[in-house]
Formats: sequence, structure tokens, C-alpha cells
Amino acid sequence: MRSRAAATPRLDVLDGLRGIAILLVLWYHVWEISWLPAPLLRLEFLPETGFIGVALFFFLSGAVIALPFARAAFTGTQPPSWRHFYLRRFWKIVPSYVLSIAVAYAIGYAARQGGAGVLPDLVTHLLFIHTWFPASSGAINGVLWTLAVEVEFYAIFPLLWWCFRRARLLTVAATIAASLAWRLHAVACCAHAGIVNLDQDLPAFLSCFSFGMLTASLFVDVHARWNAGRRYLVGTASFVAGIIACTLLLQSLYAYRMNNQWAAVWGATHRDLLALAFALIAFGALLSPRPVQRVLANPPLVFFGAISYALYLYHQIVARELLYYRIPQYVGRPQFDPLWQRDFTVLAMLLSIAIAAALTYWFERPLQRWGNRRFS
Repeated sequence: MRSRAAATPRLDVLDGLRGIAILLVLWYHVWEISWLPAPLLRLEFLPETGFIGVALFFFLSGAVIALPFARAAFTGTQPPSWRHFYLRRFWKIVPSYVLSIAVAYAIGYAARQGGAGVLPDLVTHLLFIHTWFPASSGAINGVLWTLAVEVEFYAIFPLLWWCFRRARLLTVAATIAASLAWRLHAVACCAHAGIVNLDQDLPAFLSCFSFGMLTASLFVDVHARWNAGRRYLVGTASFVAGIIACTLLLQSLYAYRMNNQWAAVWGATHRDLLALAFALIAFGALLSPRPVQRVLANPPLVFFGAISYALYLYHQIVARELLYYRIPQYVGRPQFDPLWQRDFTVLAMLLSIAIAAALTYWFERPLQRWGNRRFS
């Protein structure tokens, strides 16, 4: 008989990884404005490559969404209904998303971002298809492109899971091949015009989601079949290997930063390797002994994971509004003033975190609980 610990493993390491993802994105977008160097010279690659937190978010979405279906398939129990699946996704994503759009227009932020026009921007964003149109893709609030990718993944997930159940490795291989082909096509066709228009569509990140699904499925199988000693040994080794691989990949990305459209060009050939590194970290952390898990599953990172959605929606608005209204005050090019760099960075981060925490616990969570009870 399996032990209670084996039957109910802790998954808070995924919350910790989500916390790391949002901190990387937050640091990157604030750094884009302040240019404040990393506190330690050897960590300078982190803020400048922090946009990879988005790929980590997509990987985690694939893992978390697939996990209950993988458990049901392994145990032979009834999986969540698709109605239940989509209702939960709706109450988690849509109300906060719509509120952020309303706020962006109410404070005048959206009007300063350009776009195709108020009506086409609103329609495409509310339908989550704004990345299909270059004029609307970065409108309203530039970070919202990832929500289009996320919701489009939700739309195709039933088909992906049907294929995954029948041929797990073949499905993963096919999604990796399709994603790689899409990215290489983007570089070949648009290296001088703008790769980003194709690199912000679902196919460009499909392998990240797929690696997440594979990680969840393998974890369910391995956790049930292996004894604790074997899990701890393999898990710790995988966790360490993933961290080393991820660090080397980010340093490789940082070294490529002087090239034209460097992030998208590097991602075209390296994003699948990055997703594999995420898989090693997550899979290893899930199987590791508790002291190793606490590297990720600690209160600060779990807190940032909890507020990550609201923090993602509002951090760039907060940072750019502070710059627009000259808070803190500056003259000329503030990026050349070390005191301004420090004060702006601290203020933008703390204010973003405070707003995100308030919205998470006073709006997002209560509405989500109400919606799930009312309509489930």
C-alpha cells in the first residue's frame, strides 16, 4: 500500500516556479526603463533575459492543466469534465483580464500605446486574437499578448490531450517539430521585417506547453511506481541538472544580445532546450526530498506565485506610468542617474506588488470562488 505522502505529493514547488517566472518578468520590464544593473555583476544576465519567464509560465500552464487529467488516466477515474475545465479557466482569466483593460483605458494608458483603433483593439483583445493582427498585438497593454496564446492553448487542449493519451511521446515530438518549424520559418521570412509578429503566436510556444504536459504525466507515473529513495535520488539529480542547463542557456542568450532581433532569433533554435531545462527542474523538484523542494516551495516564492497573474497584468502599467508622470522626479536622461535608477526600481516593484496583492485577494480570488460555486 502506498504511503500517505506518496499518494498526496506536495505541488507547491510549481507555485514557487511561478513566483520565479513573475519575478523574472517584473525585473526585466522594470530594467527596460531604469537600466539598473544587477546587484552582482555575474547576475547581469538575469534582468536582461527575464522575458524567458513567459516561456516558463507557458510550461507551467501545460503542467498544471494536464495534471488532473494525467492522474485520472493513471488511476482509471473520471477526469474533470470539459465544462468544469473551461469554467475554471474562465473565472481565473477573464474577469481580471477585462478589468485590466478597463483600467488601461480609464487612466489613459491604452491611448498612449497606439494600435489599430479603440474598437478593433477591444474586439480582438476580448476575442483573444489580437496577436493575429500586428496593429493590435501590442495595443492597450503590451503584456496581454501572452493571454491570447494562453487562451488559444486552452481551446486546443482537448484535442492535444486526446492525442497525448494515445501516443504520448509521438504527440510531444510532433508539437516540438511543429513549433520549431514555425519559429525557423519566422526567422527565414521576417528576419529584417519583424520576427516578433510570428514569435508571439501559439505555435511559437507550443513545445513549452507540451513539455509541461509531459512533465505532469511522467511525474504521476513515476511518483506512484518508484520508492522514496529512488525518487529522491533521481529527482535531486534532475533538479540540479535543470538549473545548470537553464543557467547556461540564459548566459548563451545574454551573449547573443547584440544581434538583430536577438531574443526571437535565439529562441527559434533554443526555446525547446529551454523548455527541456524547465522540465528537468520541475520534474526533479516534484520528486525531491522536502529540503530540496524548499528551494522553490518557500513562503516568498509561493506568495509571488499566488499574485503572479495580477502582478503580470499591472506591473508594466505601473512602471510606465511612474516614468510618464516623472515619479521619482528626474531631469534629462534619468537612466544615467544611479540614485534615480535605484529609487525608480524599488518604487515600481513595491507598488506593483502591493497592487497585485490587493487585487488577488480582494477581487480575483473572491470572484473566482463565487464563479466556481455558482456555475459548477
